Amino acid sequence: MQYNPFNNLPKINKKDAINILRKPISEVKLLSDYYKAVFHLANFPCEESEIVLLDFIKYNYEKLEYKIAKRKAIETLAIFDCKKAIPIVVDFLNNDDDYLVETAIWALGKLKCNDKDVINKICSILYKQFHNKRVVIQTLTNLGVRKEIDKIRSLSTDTQSSNGVKGASLAALIKLCGEDDKLGDLKNFLRVSNQNERHCAVQDIINAGHLSILPFLIKSPISPSFKLQAIDSLWINELESWNNIKLINLLDSVIIDDPKKIDTLEINNFKKDINFLIEQLYHTDFNRCYKSMNELEKFPSDKILYYLNKNWDRAKSDYGAIYFFINAYKILLDRQLYDKSILKKVDFLLSDTWPDYMKFKSSAIQIFGCLDDTKFYNNLNQFSDEKNTPYWKNRYSALLVLQDKKIHIKKDFAKLFSNDSHRFVRLKAKEICS
Repeated sequence: MQYNPFNNLPKINKKDAINILRKPISEVKLLSDYYKAVFHLANFPCEESEIVLLDFIKYNYEKLEYKIAKRKAIETLAIFDCKKAIPIVVDFLNNDDDYLVETAIWALGKLKCNDKDVINKICSILYKQFHNKRVVIQTLTNLGVRKEIDKIRSLSTDTQSSNGVKGASLAALIKLCGEDDKLGDLKNFLRVSNQNERHCAVQDIINAGHLSILPFLIKSPISPSFKLQAIDSLWINELESWNNIKLINLLDSVIIDDPKKIDTLEINNFKKDINFLIEQLYHTDFNRCYKSMNELEKFPSDKILYYLNKNWDRAKSDYGAIYFFINAYKILLDRQLYDKSILKKVDFLLSDTWPDYMKFKSSAIQIFGCLDDTKFYNNLNQFSDEKNTPYWKNRYSALLVLQDKKIHIKKDFAKLFSNDSHRFVRLKAKEICS
């Protein structure tokens, strides 16, 4: 689950969300309330929600806040698999708002709309000036439409095409035409300097549908959340190995996230000063963060600890930086440096102060398991309980810690997770028990 700022706002119940969406624009105090209402109504898939959203998207106001909420409503209807939305959404293909057209195209793909006239309309957009042909290609790929494969092929090599369009085109050629020789070109997009384009490459690899790229993908300098999405999407059965690739080992590697196993990209004028390296841990580009982590490992442990502690108060207000700070503390533990202050930080990160899906929580669990065996074992019931630990990655992390323990009742603890709702957690529990 990805972070969304609306998750930190007071929850809106279904009734209140519906009431907001039914208000005419003249009666809404804050136009951003429309988006907030749609966002929360997405948690209540039912016919009533669909009717309200269908009514909402029929209006046509020029206010930007309304347009953004309208796009979110179309997206939500598609996620609800509301087939009744198709005729209304199709009308938006002729809209003069490119962003609304883009959302409509995506939604029609999600709704598996196979109407020939609609598909022809979507195909025609490939020949127009349009800001996001990538979503057009992805939708045609999703629908299995080969009608414009020659046009897509030309876009894959056109020097005017963005990397996003080229990547989507390559995925289409692989998926629709079986042109597996394009896999190498697709992999190359995981090595471009622009992080957003690396993220796009992950989705293209998912769309291409090839497990074979996973060992390469997990070494890319991007957020683990994208890698987990790829593993989850491509590894769709209960196989533990495929073509000599032990899939569960790939999953372990992503969750442990050892920076030494990441193939970082070169960065010009990248300093080796420790103050600079610490500063890079706040960066939004994961390549810089991983590169800094690897450079920090060259410093003495006590020096790393000093600078991490010195900057902790600032870092703990930045949920992105926390992930790399806590992983840097994990490196110190691997070097047998045990500092009492680390456990206090871990307790803070595992507290209810933070939502369970924050990406640093799995690392905090791994450190917790190293620092205090007794507390870790006492908390296994909580870690295995999906109500207390709803994000599967955190339950899996607890099993990773357990797997390394040399205790005779390890299997008994692993059985707590054996009926987990998530297949990866069940598979790890099974591996420990066997």
